[in-house]
This record gives sequence, structure tokens and C-alpha cells, in this order.
Amino acid sequence: MRDIMWDLETLGQTPGCVMLSIGAVAFDEKGLGKEFYCVVNTDDCKKAGLFTEDSTQAWWDDQSPEAREVLKQAANKKSSMPLKLALDKLTEFIASVGNPSSIRMHGNGSDFDNAILAVAYLKAGREVPWKFWNNRCHRTNKAKAKGTEPKRQGTYHNALDDAKHQARHAIALNKAGVKVFC
Repeated sequence: MRDIMWDLETLGQTPGCVMLSIGAVAFDEKGLGKEFYCVVNTDDCKKAGLFTEDSTQAWWDDQSPEAREVLKQAANKKSSMPLKLALDKLTEFIASVGNPSSIRMHGNGSDFDNAILAVAYLKAGREVPWKFWNNRCHRTNKAKAKGTEPKRQGTYHNALDDAKHQARHAIALNKAGVKVFC
């Protein structure tokens, strides 16, 4: 597999915002592979210089109790990871899927998941473990073939459930003729 779909839950919409959780899944045209999930400690993100946005914090108030559970987990040091550890674990996951220089990283928005993660790596003093030319935008692909989205499984706004749904959608898009794996 050369493709990873990921999703973030955050406290902002701008690169440099606090991340609550990271979900990722390796995938190819045949299906889903290895998975990664972690909750990132909110206070540790802030200590690294990441910020929150009031509008996103207010948005969380309207989400399901299951989705909002990540807010509690991220605020608790026992149920979350420090930022550097979370990013190190994500780097290990990427390397376990394949050569990081050739892995294609799919996020749901050209300026969201991939950009937010890249800034977090820089703020944490870590090297971004993928090549910028391997960034892929799931949102752009799904705009090319409406009506291909599979039935939703899992909790909305759970990073891993969202990443898996997006990967299944990417596979369906590929079958519909959208060149996802390029």
C-alpha cells in the first residue's frame, strides 16, 4: 500500500491549531489496511504554541456526545498523548506502511489535515515525515463524482472512523473513474 487517509479532530480550522485526535488508515484499491489512532493532549499542544479558535470550540457544542468524548480525553493526561509522542507514533505508523518518501497522504481538504499536521510537526521540532508533493486532497476528488459516497459507518467526528469512511469513499471514487491512486 502506498496511500494513507487521515483525519484530524481539532480546536480550530487554521494550520497551527490544537489537535484533539489523529486517525489514519492505509488503503489501496482493494480495501483498508493498518490503522492508527491517538488522542493528543490539549495542554501540551498549547505549550508547543498551537492555538484554539472560539468558533470551532462553539461548533463542538453541537456535536454528538460520542464525538465530544474526545474533548474530555484530550484534556486528561491519562487518556491522551503529549504532542511529540503522538507525532512520533504517527511517523512510525507511516514508516510501517511503506517508504515515507513515496507514501501518498490523503486529507479531507488541501489546506486542512495535511497542513495542520505539517505545522504541528514543525512546532514540535519534528521533521515532517512525508514529501509535500505526495499531499492529496480527498475533498477535490469527491467533488469529481457525486453519488459515490458509501454508507457511513462509525461515529461522525471520530478521527479514525472519519478516516476509514473517507478511504472507503476514495476507493469507490477510484472505481467510478476518478484517478485516486496517482
